[in-house]
Amino acid sequence: MKKKSFLFIGVLITLASCGKKWDNDQSALVNYKIETSFDEMTNISDQAITGNMVYYKSGKVIITNPASYTSMPKTACSVVITIDTTANPRVLTVDYGSSNCDCNDGKTRRGKIVTTYTGPYFAQGTVITHTPVDYYVNDIKIEGTKTVTNMGANANGQPYYNVQIDGMATLTSGTSVNYTSTRVRTWVSGYTTLLNHLDDEYDITGNATGIYSNGGGYTANTSSPVRIKVGCSFPTKGTISMTPTGKAERVIDYGDGTCDTQFTVTVNGHTYTFN
Repeated sequence: MKKKSFLFIGVLITLASCGKKWDNDQSALVNYKIETSFDEMTNISDQAITGNMVYYKSGKVIITNPASYTSMPKTACSVVITIDTTANPRVLTVDYGSSNCDCNDGKTRRGKIVTTYTGPYFAQGTVITHTPVDYYVNDIKIEGTKTVTNMGANANGQPYYNVQIDGMATLTSGTSVNYTSTRVRTWVSGYTTLLNHLDDEYDITGNATGIYSNGGGYTANTSSPVRIKVGCSFPTKGTISMTPTGKAERVIDYGDGTCDTQFTVTVNGHTYTFN
């Protein structure tokens, strides 16, 4: 499986406070929380497969497999990783337990993430599916599936992946959000140097929709591909259009490719610059 995963619309967290200037809509923050939780599942499983849970654990890591499983001591916030390489597809389970664990990334988690994978991340046709089971992040319940499919190479010889999320999040307020996201992640640079992740760059395209149980929702679409560079914590270029129900469209522009934190938001003909 892949060692890195990146957010698509998650970076819109910044707009949660900005949006209050315009209409107090919190869709950007809600979208961030849901999208991030699903994207973290890829990061968690990638670290778990090597037993390296640096950012997403607290306490020790216990690795087992069905053939050699024995009753092992588990502290309150140790993480149990079970790897079944005899199953088809293979199964990886990350179990945080039934009580909240304070993880090293500053979030609390409980429950399980079950990941199935049919082959290596780099192999055409490989399908990786993440399924949360009684899984909570900061007391937000995350349900559904995230499926990543290696589609092979495009016309330019670049590997690309279809990423589909069909999920639901129950917020701490009790409101639930039905969430769907369809993306294409294209590996535009660095795919010929697999041992050097620092030169990897990706273009992300696609859309997301959130529907609230108490009415309303939002849609988000890439107007132009969002470029992600490994080593840069923020998208470097591309545009996203986000429209909450009954609210004005926001157009987020990440710039010209420079690795910085500056971006602009255009709403109702007015453009705001943020750093």
